[in-house]
Formats: sequence, structure tokens, C-alpha cells
Amino acid sequence: LHRRTSAARWPAGGRGAMMRAVDDAASDTRSKIKAINRAISAEERRLRDKYRWLAHQDALGAACFVGSLATIAALAWAYLAGHLPWWGAALTIGLPISILHELEHDLIHNQYFKGRAAVQNAMLFTIWWAKLNASPWYRRELHLRHHRRSGQPDDAEERLIGLGVRPGLFRVLIALHPIFAGPMLPGLKRADPSFRVMWGIRQSMPAFALFGLVLFGCPLLHVLSALSPGLTPPELVRVFDVLMVLWIGPNALRQTCLALISSYSHYYGDIPENDVFYQNQILDHPLLWPAQLYCFNFGSTHIIHHFVVQQPFYLRQMVARAAHAEMLRQGARRNDFGVVARANRWREV
Repeated sequence: LHRRTSAARWPAGGRGAMMRAVDDAASDTRSKIKAINRAISAEERRLRDKYRWLAHQDALGAACFVGSLATIAALAWAYLAGHLPWWGAALTIGLPISILHELEHDLIHNQYFKGRAAVQNAMLFTIWWAKLNASPWYRRELHLRHHRRSGQPDDAEERLIGLGVRPGLFRVLIALHPIFAGPMLPGLKRADPSFRVMWGIRQSMPAFALFGLVLFGCPLLHVLSALSPGLTPPELVRVFDVLMVLWIGPNALRQTCLALISSYSHYYGDIPENDVFYQNQILDHPLLWPAQLYCFNFGSTHIIHHFVVQQPFYLRQMVARAAHAEMLRQGARRNDFGVVARANRWREV
């Protein structure tokens, strides 16, 4: 489970005694991982035998896709028609978008419409513009690397949302959107010279540009309108306001919740390679529920995905109780809030 790590993959100074202690413990995790995998797989089999509708995976994925888009459209109509206040629209539209994000993740793992690339690509394209985030085809490369390199210096997907960064303003900005993650790129390039950063930026630029234009343009227009009322057309200000309420605001809220929950459910820097036992913790404290709503309970269930990859997002929710029970029996961590001060390290720095 544990392989020797080359010095080039670790920050300056080496791993030291702290890393060696984790290395020694890594040899004891094989039986723990097997027990957890068996518990998750057994619960999945039980659920599939009990609920035959789980076999219709493509139909379930399509229903979630269409239902999420219809909900977004209904909420947008309610706001534009004056039936929903701006804050109500901004707070609720992020919820169906969080389901679209889960669908994108499952499509990256080929969970729906296998062998039908045109359908998958159409869904990915739609989700990309609903989220206004990184290109899903670029994210596929980052996410599959994440499973191979979780918690290591070249785990680009998680590091680009703040993994290993000390708490503070920069960590919050990275969580808000990838457009603020530029300072992370040189370190990722050093960790893995083959990291195709410019390819990903070029692919994602249309969505990044629109997000940034509205995020910064909307307050700027309001400032200009206040300073010189006749300088900016009211219609233009209204367009930017609508885009902020219905598109940018919900995604900024959703992405921040997801990035913080995701990055703090992972460990980084002093964990052994290829040992899934050290990669995640269970984050399911009741105080986290407001954030969990915008990432479909990610903190509670993402650890399950690391142990058993090929499960759709709704099935991970269904197996969570049994999975968590076995994980805790085997010594997995739960609600380790010290990870914030430790900047995702497993042990005290």
C-alpha cells in the first residue's frame, strides 16, 4: 500500500520523523481498508437487492439532470416575476446546481450513459455553464489524478481549492473560485513538471472570464452609478444585477461551501502515498449542515468515494450509515477540526 516517495515530490526539508511515524503505521492499514471496503460493498448489494429501481442508473442520472435544470429555471422565473426576493433566489439556486456538480463528478467516473460520449458531453457542457467553473474535460484529468495522488504535492485538484494552505483570506479566495488560485500554480508545476496548467486555463477561460466579469463588474457599475448617475445605463446595471443574483452569487456560495468542506475533509503533506486510510476524514458535525446543503453532504460521504469509487452520488448517501460505522470501528477520523490549524496535516506540525 505504501511506496517510497521521491524527494522531488515533497516540500523542502523532507518528511522527517513525523512522516516516518506515519510510514510505519501505513503497514497496519491493509486489513482496515479491506474491512471498510467489504462493509461498503455489502451495504450496496443489500440496497440494490431491496430497491430494484437502483438498477436504472442512466434514468436516475437523467432525472436528476432534468429536474435540477427545471428547478433552476423555476426559481429564476419566480425571481424575475417578483415572487421571490433576490436573497431567496441567490440562496436556493445553488442547491440544484450542487446536484449538477455531483452529476458532473459521476460522469467523470463514467457512471451514466457508458459508451454514449455524445450524451455525456452534452450533459457536461450544460453543467459547465451552469457552474461557471473549470472545464469538466480538464477537471476529469485533475480528478482522476486526485485519486492516484490524493494528499500529495501534485494533487492539483485539491491544492487548487486550498489543500495545504494555512487558514486566512487567501484560503477563502481560493475556495470562492479557481480564478484566485494563480499563486498555487508554480508549486504544482514544480511538483509535477508535466502538469498541463495552460491547457486547463485555455479550456476554462470562457467560463472564468464571464464569472470574473460579473463578479467584479457588478459592484463597479453600482459605484459608478452612485458617483455619476447618468454615466451607466440603468438597463446595463439591471442585467448585471440579474446575472449576479441568478448565476454568479449562487455559484460563489456553492463553490465556497464545497471547496472548504472538500479541502478540510482531506489530509495533505505528511500522509503515505497510495494509502486510502489516511486520505480523508468524516465531516458530519451538525454545525456544518448549512455548508453541506450546498455540496450534497460532501463532507460526510466523500471518504466513501475514496474507498469504493464506482458509486453514484445518491448511493453514497444511502450506504453512509453502514460505511461510517465500519470506518469508526477501524479508527477513521471524524470531525477533526484541528485540521484547519494544521493546514490539512495528519499530525501536529
